[in-house]
Amino acid sequence: MSSHTTVIVDWRGPYSYAEIEEKPELGNGLYLATGKLKYEREPSIQYCGITEGSFIGRLKSHHKVHEINRGQEFWVGEIKYPNEASRHFLEIAESIIIYFWQPALNERKKVFAPKPITLVSKWFKKDGAPRRRQQTMCKNLDDVISWDGELWRSGNLQVWEE
Repeated sequence: MSSHTTVIVDWRGPYSYAEIEEKPELGNGLYLATGKLKYEREPSIQYCGITEGSFIGRLKSHHKVHEINRGQEFWVGEIKYPNEASRHFLEIAESIIIYFWQPALNERKKVFAPKPITLVSKWFKKDGAPRRRQQTMCKNLDDVISWDGELWRSGNLQVWEE
């Protein structure tokens, strides 16, 4: 039995490109670029990436996200667990999202299954208030995705008051 990692990510958004430009302090995490590519009718998650610097620093010179030409929005994710999340945890969280979701603009990490991992995503509005319902764009990306090396498990979390 190989080791199994758990990663918890708090996602905030959606942000426009301009809003991310105005918040250079946002960084060190994962990001989802959503919207429509040419000829697409429905917006969806088009790209998942990571940065250890600011999100705007990464997006400014990004080779792919500018292909999202309609309805472009961004979700930024901060790893909440483990507490000392190094690049290693950013990479494995990114790898399960890309493998499971297969975003159109990602090229790497789509072919090989990730190491065993359970990714828990919690969704928040830009002001930090919890989202009660999943935003349309990310509704197909389950809150919990788990891969044990043999079986996939997935599902959504219910948001409750105290």
